[in-house]
Amino acid sequence: MILAWVNGIYEGVDSFIGGMRLTARFLVENLRGQGGATAVTRQYPQEPAVVVGNRVRGHLFNKAEICIVCHACDKACPVDCFVMDGERDENNKMRASRFDIDLSKCIYCGLCVRACPTDSLSMTTGFEVDPHQDAARYLFRRSSDQLDKHLDEPDVVRMARLANQPREGLAADDRAWLDGIVNPAGEHLIGMYGMGYFTPEQKAKADAERERKKKEKEAAAAAAKAAKAALEKAAAEKALAEKEAAAAVAKPEAGA
Repeated sequence: MILAWVNGIYEGVDSFIGGMRLTARFLVENLRGQGGATAVTRQYPQEPAVVVGNRVRGHLFNKAEICIVCHACDKACPVDCFVMDGERDENNKMRASRFDIDLSKCIYCGLCVRACPTDSLSMTTGFEVDPHQDAARYLFRRSSDQLDKHLDEPDVVRMARLANQPREGLAADDRAWLDGIVNPAGEHLIGMYGMGYFTPEQKAKADAERERKKKEKEAAAAAAKAAKAALEKAAAEKALAEKEAAAAVAKPEAGA
């Protein structure tokens, strides 16, 4: 009992001395302006970060053209922040027709990136939320009811174009259409990385192309099967003829 009490005192004093030693070292470094003490806390967002490390876990980015919509990231996500759908193209390959990430839920754990089998998901160095990003990756504020709306590819392109223009310069019909899709005061921040759903015309064209390729494949298989059957038949007929010829030759010899 006494030994445990003495040991507790010793560990407490040792921890105290170690902490004071570290504090003294930082004090000296601070006075000299070197070492770890030179790191300062920036008052974000008034003082934006100047340098971001390469290992930072920023916003997720999905390379839609290689995404196979396997839902591995969705299963690995502990907060269910993914909404995705896939459709087959003319080559019968899955494409991401919708890939949304609810940034209001994302905890930036990176589990989805590890689970992705095609490495289409990655975490960028960007961490600031900007609802007006151009190109294929952009962020939008959308309310809960807006998340259920299916947008065709032309709608996605139109949304990106209008959302990156000053609202005052938009026509009345464009402003009204955009308000039905994007809500500046929306409850969710959605990163949309897919290209949008197929339009009915695109879907019909892809279905027709798949059907054409399927029929061509079936016709080629049928032709190959018929050719194989013809060869087998010819081989069988040849073998039968050779057998009959051999029998005819053997018969006179037997009579002699």
